[in-house]
Amino acid sequence: MSLQDQKALSPVISAIILIAVTIAVAIAATSFMGSISFNLMKTEQLQITSCMWAHDSSYANITISNFGSDPVSINSIQLDGTAVADYAFVSGTSTVDAGEAVTLQVFDSFIANAKHQFSVITGTGNRFVLVKEAPPSSSVTFKMEWGTITVDDDFTQVDLQNSYFSPVIVCTPQYTSGVPRTVRVNGVTCSSFNVRVQNPSSEACPATVVHYLVAEEGVWDSPIKLEARQYVTDTVGQNNNWDYDTRTFGQEYSGNVLVFHQVTSYNDPSWITTYVSKENSRTAPPSSGDDGFRISLNGAEAADSHGAETISYIIIEEGYSTLSEVKYDAKRTTDSVRGFGNSPPYNTAFSQSFDSAPNVLVSTQLEMDGGDGGWIVDYSVSQTQTGLMVDEDQEKDSDRSHTNETCGFLAFETAGTYH
Repeated sequence: MSLQDQKALSPVISAIILIAVTIAVAIAATSFMGSISFNLMKTEQLQITSCMWAHDSSYANITISNFGSDPVSINSIQLDGTAVADYAFVSGTSTVDAGEAVTLQVFDSFIANAKHQFSVITGTGNRFVLVKEAPPSSSVTFKMEWGTITVDDDFTQVDLQNSYFSPVIVCTPQYTSGVPRTVRVNGVTCSSFNVRVQNPSSEACPATVVHYLVAEEGVWDSPIKLEARQYVTDTVGQNNNWDYDTRTFGQEYSGNVLVFHQVTSYNDPSWITTYVSKENSRTAPPSSGDDGFRISLNGAEAADSHGAETISYIIIEEGYSTLSEVKYDAKRTTDSVRGFGNSPPYNTAFSQSFDSAPNVLVSTQLEMDGGDGGWIVDYSVSQTQTGLMVDEDQEKDSDRSHTNETCGFLAFETAGTYH
């Protein structure tokens, strides 16, 4: 080929190269724009929907809701522009599924009356912000209310009479027949919570009356000596392997103390309940002479492990008086309350002189003598006495009898509220 022929081909080759480069750039641009469009279609839609402060402003619970159609990963939390190291998931995990919500407990020395900025940083770097003013140091006061609601397998909302900074809730089911069942609580806010009953074997539950008590979190000595607390744990005691956490009393008590306890989250929907006992013994009730008591999730014979849940507990001294002009009686039973499969009810006389049968009866099992596990149930109530029983799951056998347990109750003549 002559030099002249080579020069004649050069424009053709140049044109081919130019066309190839143009096509490659067009493909790359199309791919890039497609990527942008895809990412825009998956815009994260998180929102910090609530913030509840501890009564002493030592922490705040923030609820983060995902209103989008895809899961969102929480990478970090900032407070006033600084990364927070001390926080924990009260409910949910760092991945927030579409349509779901999680609650974080953020610990800090919050300044009363000051505005604080909470920032949630996602795995993609997006930031979602809520500015909230911490309460005045004297604004959180003792509040409490008590009542009943009838529920079944589906969660039902209870609207509270008071507005709380950090409500602590305990409940008791009432029944005399039907499948074994306990109470589950979720969706706790400053003004409401959701409640249902649950069978350990996932059988359908009939309509069941649930008695509940709600108190502002804190340690209170007036108008009633009471302590309301909550914490997160995955410790499970069960079927002769009764593991436990220990919790310390927040104030000194005298005489008999009653510890009411309840799971108040729904991170793991499988069945679970709770149990308490004396600080150094599973088979004795909590004592005012100790520094604290045992408490944990209770799997009975139905569960040997469970996802982390919030346990709420309320401590009160034995005694009777009036609150908001409503008569009440807080009392510990003898070591005599037995099972559904024995001969309930197991009666205890009131110390209070009620004018009529109490409408609200929140009860508690205070020890775990029975190695198979169990939980307290309201069986009956009259003007002069209450009848309790302990029930068991039927996962390993159909037997619902149970050995003697020491229990306790807080009876109110009518539903009511204090604030």
